[in-house]
Amino acid sequence: MADIEQPAFLATGESLQHQDASQTTDIVDENEMAPANPFEALQARLQDHPHDVIAWQDLVNFAEDSGDFKLINEAYSSLLKVYPNTIQAQIAYMRHSQRAYPIGKPKLVDQDVIPTPQTLFSQWLKQSPDVELWKLYLEYVRSSQASSRDVVKKAYEFALRFVGQEREAGDIWKDYIEYIKDDPTSNERESQEKMDLLRSVYRRAAKKFLADVSPDYMTARMKKTELAEHHKRIGLFHPPVYDQKAPIELPIPPVLRSEERALLANWRKYLEFEESNPLGIEEKSMLAARIMAVYRKGVIKMRFYPEIWYLAYLWAQSMGKGDDAHTFLKNGLDANSTSFLLNFAYSELHEQSILNLQATANADPKKIEEKKAEGHEIYKKFVANLKIELDRLEELHIAEGGNPVSQQSGQTQNQGPMVPAQNVIELEDDITQKENEFYGIVDPAAAEAKERELERERENERREAILVAKRVELGQVNIAWMRYAKRVGQSAGLRNVFKEIRADKWVCWQVFESAALLEHQISPTADVAAKIFELGLRFFSSDVDYVVRYLNFLINKCDEANARALFERIVVSMEAEKARPIWQRWLSYQMSIADLPTLQKLDKRIADTYPKDRAMKLFAQRYLYLGIEVVAPPSGIDAIASHDLQTPLKIPSVVAPPHPTPVQAPLTSQQPPNVSNGSHVYPSYNPPPTIAPSNPAFANARPPPAARMASPLQPPKRPLPEPDALSSQKRARRSPPPPPPPQRRQQPPPPSRRWGSPQRDDRRRGRSPDRNMSPPALA
Repeated sequence: MADIEQPAFLATGESLQHQDASQTTDIVDENEMAPANPFEALQARLQDHPHDVIAWQDLVNFAEDSGDFKLINEAYSSLLKVYPNTIQAQIAYMRHSQRAYPIGKPKLVDQDVIPTPQTLFSQWLKQSPDVELWKLYLEYVRSSQASSRDVVKKAYEFALRFVGQEREAGDIWKDYIEYIKDDPTSNERESQEKMDLLRSVYRRAAKKFLADVSPDYMTARMKKTELAEHHKRIGLFHPPVYDQKAPIELPIPPVLRSEERALLANWRKYLEFEESNPLGIEEKSMLAARIMAVYRKGVIKMRFYPEIWYLAYLWAQSMGKGDDAHTFLKNGLDANSTSFLLNFAYSELHEQSILNLQATANADPKKIEEKKAEGHEIYKKFVANLKIELDRLEELHIAEGGNPVSQQSGQTQNQGPMVPAQNVIELEDDITQKENEFYGIVDPAAAEAKERELERERENERREAILVAKRVELGQVNIAWMRYAKRVGQSAGLRNVFKEIRADKWVCWQVFESAALLEHQISPTADVAAKIFELGLRFFSSDVDYVVRYLNFLINKCDEANARALFERIVVSMEAEKARPIWQRWLSYQMSIADLPTLQKLDKRIADTYPKDRAMKLFAQRYLYLGIEVVAPPSGIDAIASHDLQTPLKIPSVVAPPHPTPVQAPLTSQQPPNVSNGSHVYPSYNPPPTIAPSNPAFANARPPPAARMASPLQPPKRPLPEPDALSSQKRARRSPPPPPPPQRRQQPPPPSRRWGSPQRDDRRRGRSPDRNMSPPALA
C-alpha cells in the first residue's frame, strides 16, 4: 500500500520524529541517575521490564493526571515504541494533540512539546486497520478550515481504500454519501458530475452492504455464523474503551501455556479461513485489502507470536507486495528480536535482494559489498541478543550455586567443570551420623536439610540443561552465519566469520565441525579441515560426540594413520565407560580393514577395558553393522542379539506387516490337521496329554473367518480340568463315535406380510419331478 498517495496537507513529520527520538534518548540518560519523582521511577522500571503492563498503565495515568503535555508526550511516545499501532493509546494521544493545537485557535504549546495531528496521522494511518482512527482522521479533515470540498472527498476515498471493506466502516460510507448529496452545484455540468460520483459510491457500497439478491450476499449469510465463531475464539471484536484513564489492552509475551497455544491455533485457523475468501469477493483489490487488514490486526493482537508475523510475510510475498513483506519481517523482529524463524527469514530476504542486485545490468560493486555487509550485521545483531540472554541466565545459575557453562577465556574443558568446595564434616558429627544410621534414628532437621540439598542439585541440573540447550541454539545461528559467509564471500568470508565466532566463550563443538566440513567442501585435498578439527579438540576433547565426529571424518577420508593416532590419544585420557562409543566406532572400522589376528587382539583389549561385559556381547559387537551411525530404528543390524541372545528385533512400523501370521506350535497329542481340506487351524496352545482328543464329528467344520485366523490366538486363561486316569484310559480305548445321522432341513417360517402388500398364496407348491427329496449333508 506504499504506492497510495496521502492528502497534500499532511506533513511528513520527519523532523519531529528525529526530535522525539532525541528527547527519548535524553530521558534514558537522565534515568541513569536516581529517580526524583514517580514518573522517572516508572520510566526506570520500564527500561528493565519493557513489557510490564501495569507499569505502563501507571505511567500513562500519571501523565494524564499531571496535564503536562511534555509528560503526556513522553508517556505515549514511549508506549507506542514498544507497542506500535495500539489503537487505544493512539486515539488518546491524538486527542491530546488536537487539544494542544485547536483548529481556528492559537496553539497552547510549541511543536517541540507534542507532535501536531498532521504528523501523527502521517505516521499511523497507513499501518492502522482500525476504523475508529480513520473516523477521527475524517472528522479532523472536515473540521479543518483549510480543507476544500475536493480535499475532503480525497480524504474519504483515501480512507475507503484501506478500511472500506470492514464491517464497521458503514458509518464512513453513509457520511460520504451524505456529504456528496450536500455538495452545492452551480451549473448542469457540476450536477452531472455530482450524480456520477453518487452513483459510483452507491454501486461500491452496494457490493459491500446492500446486495441482498446477489449470490455473494447469500454466501456471506451462510458464512456469518462461522465467521462469528472465529471472532469469538480469538476475541477480535471486543469493543475497546476510548475514554481517558481506561485500561489499555496491551499484549503480553507468551510462556507457552495451554490457553496460549489454543489461541495461536485459533488465529491460524482464522487466517486460513480469511485467505480462502469465504465471502466470495470477486474484486481482487478489495479481497487483498481485506486480508491485509486481517493480518495487521493479527500482528497487533499477537505481537509476541513470531508465527503470525511469518504468515503475514508469506502472504504479502505471495501477493507480490514486497514492501509490505519486508515491513512485516522488520516490525516482527522489533517485537521478537530472538526469534529464529523471523531472523532466518529476514536474512534470506536480504540475501535474495543481493542476488537481484547482482543480476541487474551495470550493478555497482560497492553497493553490492555494502549489501553483503548488511547481511553480516543481521547475524551479528541476532547473536548479540542471544548472548545477552545466555549471560543473564548464567549469572543467575552461578548465583544459585551452579557451575559455569560458558567457555571462559583461557579455560578449556580438559580441566573439567568447577566443583564447589564441600563442607568439612567434623569427626563428632560423622560418628553421630553413623550411629543414627546404625540404630535407625532419623533426625528431622538433617532429613529436611538433605532434601533441600537434593532439590537444589536438581534445580541446578535443570538450569544447566537449559543453558546447554541454548548454547547449542546459538551454535545453530553461528553455523547459519558461516554458511551465509561462504555463499557471499567464499573461503575468505567463511574464515573471517569463523575466526570471530571461535573466540566467543559460548562457542560449541558443532561450530567447529561445521566449519571443518565447509572448508572440506571448498578444498577437499587440503588439510584445513583436519586443522579445524584439531583446534576444536583443544576445547572439546572430553566431549564424546565431537571425538566420534572427528573420527568419522578421518575414517571417511581413509586417513588410517591419523584416525589411529586420535583413537589412541583419546581412549587413554578418557574414562572407559564414557569412551564406549569411541571403542565401538573403532571396532566397526577395524572389522572392515583389519585381519583376524588384529581383530582378536582388539577384542582382547576391549575385554580388558570392560571386564564386566559378557564375552558373548563383546563378540557380537564385532559383527554389528550401522550400530553407531544410524539413529532411527532399526538402530543397526545385529542378528546375534535378535536370534541368539533373545533380544527382540526392532522393526519400524513402515516395514513391519500390519497383521503378522502367528507361529503355530505342533500339537503333541495328535497329528496336525490338513488345512488344505478346510479343517480347523488349531491354536498354538498345547493341551495336556491327559485331555481327550477333540470330537471327530467337527473335523469337517467350516474354517473361521480370515480375520480370526490372522489374529494371534491366545491360550485359555484357566487350565482345562484334567479327568481321572481311569476314565481317560477308557476314553482312549473307546472308538470314536459315529457321525450323527443327517437331519431334515427345516423349512424357514414364511416372512411376515408388509403393510399394503398383496395376500400371499399359502397353498403348497408342487414339487418338480427331478427335485432331490433328501436333504443335503451338513457342511
